[in-house]
Amino acid sequence: MKKNISKLFTILLLTVAFLNSFAQDHRTLDTKVADILAQMPTKDLVHRDRVIAEMVELGPEGFQKFSELLVPLGTGDDTAVRFAINSLARYSSAFGKEEEKTFTETQLLKALDAHHNIEVKTFILNQLILVAGDKTVDAIKKYLAEKDLTEPTTQTLTGIGSEKAAWALFEALPKVQEDATRATLVRALGVLEYNQAADAIAHFAETENQKLKKAALAALANIGSPASYKTLYNAAKNVDFTYEATNATEAFLNYTEKLGEKNQVELCKKACKVIFKTNQSAEKLHNYSKALAIYSKYFGADALPLLLEAVDNNDKAFRYSALNLAEKTDDIASTRAWIEKAKNSQEEIKAEIIDMLGRKGNKFALDFIKESLNSSSQKVREESITATVKLQETKAIPVLIAHLAAGQDISATNNALLQLLDQNHLVPVAAQIPKTSGETKAAFIDLIAAKSGSEYFSEIYALTNSSDQVVRNSAFNALKRISNSENLDQLIMLLLSSINDDEVGEVQAAVITAAQGIEEEKSEKGKVLGALKSTDDKERIIAILPEIGGPVALETVAGFFNNSNGKTKEAAFEALTNWKEYDASKTLYEICQTNSSFREKAFASFIRQVRSASIPDDQKLLQYRKVMPFAKSTQEKTTVISSIGNLKTFLALVYLEQFLDKSELQQTAARSVMKIALPGSEEKGFSGEFVKNLLDRVTSVLSGEESDYDKINIRNYLEDMPKEKGFVSMFNGKNLEGWQGMLLNGNPIKIAELSEKERVKAQEEANKKMFENWSVRDGQIIFNGHGANLVSAKNYKDFEMIVDWKITKEGDSGIYLRGTPQVQIWDTSRVEVGAQVGSGGLYNNNADNIRNPLKVADNPIDEWNTFRITMIGENVTVYLNGELIVDNVRMDNYWDRSIPIFESGTIELQAHGNELAFRDIYVREINTDHIGLSDNEIADGFTSLFNGKNLNGWQGNKTDYYAENGELIVNPKRGGHGNLFTEKEYSDFIFRFDFQLTPGANNGLGIRAPLEGDAAYVGMELQILDNTAAIYANLHEYQYHGSVYGVIPAKRGFQNPVGEWNSEEVIVQGSKVKVILNGETILDGDIKEASKNGTLDGKKHPGLKREKGYIGFLGHGSELKFKNIRIKDLNE
Repeated sequence: MKKNISKLFTILLLTVAFLNSFAQDHRTLDTKVADILAQMPTKDLVHRDRVIAEMVELGPEGFQKFSELLVPLGTGDDTAVRFAINSLARYSSAFGKEEEKTFTETQLLKALDAHHNIEVKTFILNQLILVAGDKTVDAIKKYLAEKDLTEPTTQTLTGIGSEKAAWALFEALPKVQEDATRATLVRALGVLEYNQAADAIAHFAETENQKLKKAALAALANIGSPASYKTLYNAAKNVDFTYEATNATEAFLNYTEKLGEKNQVELCKKACKVIFKTNQSAEKLHNYSKALAIYSKYFGADALPLLLEAVDNNDKAFRYSALNLAEKTDDIASTRAWIEKAKNSQEEIKAEIIDMLGRKGNKFALDFIKESLNSSSQKVREESITATVKLQETKAIPVLIAHLAAGQDISATNNALLQLLDQNHLVPVAAQIPKTSGETKAAFIDLIAAKSGSEYFSEIYALTNSSDQVVRNSAFNALKRISNSENLDQLIMLLLSSINDDEVGEVQAAVITAAQGIEEEKSEKGKVLGALKSTDDKERIIAILPEIGGPVALETVAGFFNNSNGKTKEAAFEALTNWKEYDASKTLYEICQTNSSFREKAFASFIRQVRSASIPDDQKLLQYRKVMPFAKSTQEKTTVISSIGNLKTFLALVYLEQFLDKSELQQTAARSVMKIALPGSEEKGFSGEFVKNLLDRVTSVLSGEESDYDKINIRNYLEDMPKEKGFVSMFNGKNLEGWQGMLLNGNPIKIAELSEKERVKAQEEANKKMFENWSVRDGQIIFNGHGANLVSAKNYKDFEMIVDWKITKEGDSGIYLRGTPQVQIWDTSRVEVGAQVGSGGLYNNNADNIRNPLKVADNPIDEWNTFRITMIGENVTVYLNGELIVDNVRMDNYWDRSIPIFESGTIELQAHGNELAFRDIYVREINTDHIGLSDNEIADGFTSLFNGKNLNGWQGNKTDYYAENGELIVNPKRGGHGNLFTEKEYSDFIFRFDFQLTPGANNGLGIRAPLEGDAAYVGMELQILDNTAAIYANLHEYQYHGSVYGVIPAKRGFQNPVGEWNSEEVIVQGSKVKVILNGETILDGDIKEASKNGTLDGKKHPGLKREKGYIGFLGHGSELKFKNIRIKDLNE
């Protein structure tokens, strides 16, 4: 099979290579078959229907090509062929597809005759089930006599289900000799309920072969002929209505059901009565129960005496079966009979009948059920409560409240009222509180609490002082559900006066509820913090503060920890470890640094708070690295390493590398690296040489359970990983290799004016000074506060840079990009110079450009920060500690503001008179010409037209069109106007792009267009349109997606569903235009030929004569997206 497919694809490739690439579809039949098979299995039903429609178009000859590719299992891979044929059969079986069904049936029958292998024939017969009619009966009945084909042929005939199909099976029955084959035919005749076969089948009911006898009895039961009564009854009687291999008892029961179904009333009744008489012993009651169900179904009220009698049985399951049948009758007469039966039954059965009456829903039983609320039997009362709820719903509330007030069935009544009550109907409940006592009073309190009856706070609050412990407990438990901010004063007073620890906990929970969402409670003016100042019992208040939160509460608790001792200090520490907000991590870190007694729990709480915090992964990594030196045990270290494994950041991989060499941490580190580097369910994996080498190391050290699977996953990922350098280290952690001193104050213009000799000499002197001011210590580049910038020895064009930095008090620094200042770094407390805006801004930008960051994202001085800087063209994007602070802003040329920033230049670490440090400096060079290109496309000469970051290389409407998350977004609501065109003109080209439509979307692809005028006429427009939108149902054929607007129509039906991405390729060469959508050629035409006698729309299209022009996206007021836009210029 593989060889056959390979040959077909060879033909396809040769066709493409040697025929004119812009000719009409001259593919051979073999090639068309191969193209269809290449799409199997299809992605969804829409795709399936599209491909199968093509398959039908190939006609009989085409189908037989598919059939010829079928091979027996184990002799080749014909999976795609089987998918195709099965998909065709399913497609053709749909309502309204009569022509396709006839075609498929005919072709499958031809294929059936052409193949001789049993397994292949079986496959074809199975497909015929979906489309076969009586024509198939004549063609396949001959196979009933073939042992290996009897089963699939029988299944097909059963699927047809016609009189003719049944006759074919009946006709074959006396001709077969093997019992197994007979059993197959008998089963099928039974399924088809073929009455004519009953006598012949009855013969096999006497056979000694148990499997054949079982099939015969089951078939006779399903056919339901009155003549079979004696045979089936005797078979069941002979086995004493027990279960055995022939299932005779089950057959007689099923036969009895079938008699009722066929209106053989007297015979059905006779069979039921026989079963009742012979199946009264405990081990046969299930038979009696089945017969009782049949009798009830077909004889209705006549079954009532039997049901009434059945509930006297000692078998509870049997009683329930009878009561379930009784539930289905809803007349007053039967309800009255059941009431009388209940009155005269023992308590257990009475309770069961009441349960049934409740489910039955006849309100005639209501008075009896209410009377039963006063029964001496708890079971009867509880079932009466449930039944009352079912019959009366909310109208049962007064009855149930009265029942609860009487002190009986407290739990059951309470649960029932919980179903019925809501917060607005608690008045009758509250009215019972002063009238009741003990557990009854407590139950009413619980009901009010469950429904958050805050208007009854005062009444319940008063009961916290009750001398009855049960009532007191319920009152305390209720507080947290009925309290609000108006109750805070009383709650705080109660909290500080309570003695019992459990009661203290309940009041604390109530205070938390009451203070929730009240902003004032987070300030010094809050009642909770106010009480903390005035009470000596501070521990009770401190325990609440983690739930209230806020900086004032946190500062207060930290102060108590630092400045108190004993229980207060311990309470403060406990509060810090339970703090709900990430802000407490700072204090916990300080405890790790300074207090060995509390270090262990503080460390664990710090990790937990960072892990659960809603902060970027870059920031989490900085926090984990900060606390790692205080990890004392292997367990603590592995906890940090495991936590880092959840962070999708490149520097997390860099940091974890060191732990692969430490035996006790190696496996945890290896799995964390693997988790970060490999793609997740929504995240992409990391790539590049560093990542490859790191994963190779992980593979070499991984061990333990499932490590073999992990290694396979890693190897598979590495095989598919893009072959690129990725991030490369600019700093080796040991010395300043790759760096040099600054020349001429860093001015690239003046440096360029130096002769080579002058530059070399100046560089030597600058390098000497560099070593006086810059050094390496503990894997960090350190600046001592004196001297000039540290400059990369290499120039960079477009790149992404990651660097950690740390400054001291009043520090001021930055990162020069392409030798130009700068991405700013400074101490945000320096308000006098504007540092309060935060680091990361493009400080030296022109006054009319954006200079300041979007937000302050700096960590405190003397703590590490992480920059991720991307520069493409003139535009810069900066993330600080994972927060976007500069969003694709043009960087101005500080050295000469009249010209754009230089195309390439050095990266520099700025020196500005303060001590500072840098570490983990990595850069990834970006070739914007290759963004979105596959390796094959790069080799084939394609270039990228969209870098995913900005609209460099484009002109026109850059308001409605903008870059976001690697996509070109079209949003007409932004207020722009006009179209978006390439900066360069093109003549002949291959243009590829992906697009995602919204419902009713309309756009266009302009080609060879000028910048002015309607591109559809002064150039050419290829439609980009939601073909499925109802609003476009009546367009002209030349207006749908892919058409050369007004000139050449495109085929329809190949778009993916709206909201999914589509891929399109446009090939323009001379007067030939070809459009390929999602792998399907939807347009292949010659504009010169198409317009020689006038265009389809009857309008002038002077643009058809243009030989070159711009490519553009032509907006028509719709939202949509584009990505992966690339081109191959055929004129270069």
